[in-house]
Amino acid sequence: MNTDDFLWWAKFREVKRPYLENDEYRMIAEIHARVKGHPVDYPCKCNPKRIQNMIDDLNLEYEKL
Repeated sequence: MNTDDFLWWAKFREVKRPYLENDEYRMIAEIHARVKGHPVDYPCKCNPKRIQNMIDDLNLEYEKL
């Protein structure tokens, strides 16, 4: 996770609401791809479990730093 991603993720974690904005959705997918080393994949928004798994993965990476 680079510095820009880290700072964005820290700010994202402060937001407490039950939904994602479109820009947040895109950033989560893009950061996840960079951190995990795979092509960017934008999961269907109808599948919140997949998006939540990405968020959980990124939280683990964030906490390591």
